[in-house]
Amino acid sequence: MEILKFENAPAPRQATKKKSNLKSLAGLATVAAVAVLGSTLAANISLGTGSTIEFGQGVQVTSACDSTITLSPKVNFSNSSGGGVFNFSTVAFSGVDSVACNGKTFQLNAYGDTLATPLALSSSAGSAVSTATIGMVSSGTPTTAAGFTISATSGIGTATSGFDLGFSTPQSTSGAVYKLTLQSN
Repeated sequence: MEILKFENAPAPRQATKKKSNLKSLAGLATVAAVAVLGSTLAANISLGTGSTIEFGQGVQVTSACDSTITLSPKVNFSNSSGGGVFNFSTVAFSGVDSVACNGKTFQLNAYGDTLATPLALSSSAGSAVSTATIGMVSSGTPTTAAGFTISATSGIGTATSGFDLGFSTPQSTSGAVYKLTLQSN
């Protein structure tokens, strides 16, 4: 008597539909992850010698006469009734190569986080001024336009020098300034 007969039994049903859906979903998730990660990674591009642009990292260095200039923004607290405010009032320049930058003109601008137009730095004759122009000379203190003051801090007339660019009537708060640009021509 044969109770169990396994030789001619039908094969069990496979869950092929579920495996196929899981493979499709995993493939789609992989493609989406690659697309998202590929667009968010930063890229570095070198242009010539000493010039670097790093996209997505907030750093851009391209300089014509000196690649070692350091800008240090400074603030001034103005106390008033009902509260005070920190104004963007001075930029300290250091490491300026007086020989390489002799006769050059620097243009300094400050920008907010999202706007493409420069912020007002100072005022002159009742008008806001958004570009500080600094004339570099080989000996003596650099020159600037109305609305700005320059005070020598170190080494004017030597190979490397430093100076402070002050704003006669500061116009921007320290919180409004997101980045500084310096151009030379």
